Amino acid sequence: MIWGGKKDVIGLDIGSSSIKMVELKEGKGGFRLQSLGMTPLPPEAIVDGALMDSVTVVEAIKEVVDTCKVKTKNTVISVAGHSVIVKKITLPLMTEAELEESIQWEAERYIPFDINDVNLDVQVLTPEPSEQGQMDV
Repeated sequence: MIWGGKKDVIGLDIGSSSIKMVELKEGKGGFRLQSLGMTPLPPEAIVDGALMDSVTVVEAIKEVVDTCKVKTKNTVISVAGHSVIVKKITLPLMTEAELEESIQWEAERYIPFDINDVNLDVQVLTPEPSEQGQMDV
């Protein structure tokens, strides 16, 4: 189960030529396909992976959601492309609050952009701290 209980979930793919969506319903044996939809995008909406016309993309998402009569708001997406940086690092063991603060400083070491123009997210990868008092994020 995801998010602590039985939930329906939407998978959303914002591609360069279309918006694709699946709605999955969680049951005893796993997930079951509830609905499936796709809406084409004009060629100028997303160019070389860059969002050029956000209004058109938002309208296409609304259209596919309406067509599929989606009821849930729980949505799963994946962000990819040349502007996405994923980096695994090892840090000293710290609280969530300390991690949120220190990740800004750590990110500046690895990100070749102005840190103020970047959206950061961090996930603790090791469920238990190492013997050396370290954690992977």
